[in-house]
Amino acid sequence: MIILYSSFFFVYSIYAIVNPFLQVMLRNMGYSYEMVGVLLSLYEIAGIVGPLLVARQVDTRGTMKGTVLFSTVLSSFGMLLLMLSSSLWMTIAGLILVAFFLRSLMPVLDTYTNNLFNGDSLKYTLIRSFGTVGFVFFSLLFAATKRPDLTNNVSIGSYALIISSIFFALVLGWKREPKKSKLQVLDGVQESGTWYDRAFVVGIFIIALNRISMSSVSSFFSLYLVEELQINAISLMNALAAGSEFGAMIIAGILIQRKKALPVHLFIASGLAMMARLVIYAMFPSITGVLAAQLLHSIGYGFFHPAAIYFVARRVKRSHRTLGMSIYISLGTGLPAVLGSSLGGLVVESYGYKTLFLSYSVFALASAVLCLVFYRTMKTPPLEEV
Repeated sequence: MIILYSSFFFVYSIYAIVNPFLQVMLRNMGYSYEMVGVLLSLYEIAGIVGPLLVARQVDTRGTMKGTVLFSTVLSSFGMLLLMLSSSLWMTIAGLILVAFFLRSLMPVLDTYTNNLFNGDSLKYTLIRSFGTVGFVFFSLLFAATKRPDLTNNVSIGSYALIISSIFFALVLGWKREPKKSKLQVLDGVQESGTWYDRAFVVGIFIIALNRISMSSVSSFFSLYLVEELQINAISLMNALAAGSEFGAMIIAGILIQRKKALPVHLFIASGLAMMARLVIYAMFPSITGVLAAQLLHSIGYGFFHPAAIYFVARRVKRSHRTLGMSIYISLGTGLPAVLGSSLGGLVVESYGYKTLFLSYSVFALASAVLCLVFYRTMKTPPLEEV
């Protein structure tokens, strides 16, 4: 169990480097805002394809441990290419490798943990929240030590490689994938041969709208801090947001497990919180505004992610659970990020950050509204009880 906790701790620590600093690395290479948006779109496209292909491999052969080890090695090689990039094609190759294989890690880890605990949302959120601890710890460490050097891509990438090596060593200690248990099938769905239900399709669309709004933060928040507000505390601000999600995730897990709330309820709360967060960025461009907006990450993501994982685990059959998690990662979050990043670069270039955040807040509101429109569908009994 300690190995699993530590695995989540260090895999999310890798994201403490990649998420906030990837766009900075691209700017260090001399690319324009518009080109950064295009390159981030390519990154997201690779991040869509990777989990879907890897998921079919895992669901067919069940090789979770080997898949995670292989993906860690190739994503590390991609980061090495970005560190040493001297051409556009080398940059593109590095971005594709990092996105394809680093993004593939998350659905495999989520599926492994859900299978291990038979879908217990509280146990999952406790494990997953340890990933948040890792993200916050390294973000604060980077802020306190003023590392990595944000003007040096080798410095940035070296930290990612060191943490990836630790994660690789931990995965070597994983046990085999948990054995499949007998499932209780509801409403005769199994006989139809369908591995997902209607609520899954609706839910993925709702999730996608929510994540389009989030793409304005994930792709441009670091640049907004540095260039609009002249604030260099990127790691500190990301640590604040990630730290706020820790307690929210545990609360969400408790509410779901005790049947006090359904995923649809938490999706509504998340959408409204994301809308408020983006409006604050736009209307209050100051350190106070940023601090307040970052704290809304607790509801915008802290409630959202456990609800999404619980939702997917019960809307697809266990035999296709890795694929279901990958669709959530790829089509629910990756594709919206592609659209958000590509359009976001053009919006910032032409109209600035205020217009970017205000326009993207509409998608967050739309996700909450659709939850109400399809409320009955989202409350239908799950495909399988686990």
